[in-house]
Amino acid sequence: MMFELRVTLLDVGIPVWRDIQLDDDTTFSDLHFILQSAFNWSDLHPHAFKFAAPHKDKLAENDRLRDHIQGKDDKVIYTYNMEENWEHEIVLQKAFEAKPDVLYPRCVRAENLAPEEDHTRLDITDGTLDLAYEDSGEIAKAINEELEYLNVSSFGEALPGLDEDEWIALDDDEDEWEDDGGHL
Repeated sequence: MMFELRVTLLDVGIPVWRDIQLDDDTTFSDLHFILQSAFNWSDLHPHAFKFAAPHKDKLAENDRLRDHIQGKDDKVIYTYNMEENWEHEIVLQKAFEAKPDVLYPRCVRAENLAPEEDHTRLDITDGTLDLAYEDSGEIAKAINEELEYLNVSSFGEALPGLDEDEWIALDDDEDEWEDDGGHL
């Protein structure tokens, strides 16, 4: 089963959101990397997932979406960069059967730009940073290009320009990279 999630960056003065279609078997750890691509960030800061309302379960990085998101009332908050507290509300828009000729995950709609990695809310409120962007199709296309790259990487296929030995070396460093303190 596939999910379409509306992911909205909260409290930035204008609507900034992404509609992402992905497998309901996706882990929250994988969702983190999908969201990093969708909001054009580089995983430089800690993050956390939590339920928007009190819930009996706790979220863990290896939990699957389908185990915690089952209806429109199940909202999850994704917080990235605890210093700036970029909170995102994640809401299920619909569940559907995968189409065999479509590459998932994918962004089907997007609205406005996300703040760059180290920008602050002050940059938005003082006018230094303008998140408004008219061509939402261009945003979705750029996100899908990044997600396509993630798909190739996550399936263990060689990255463009790397031979097999270099790819294996990247795989070997993955455990060290995951333990960098950037994940809660």
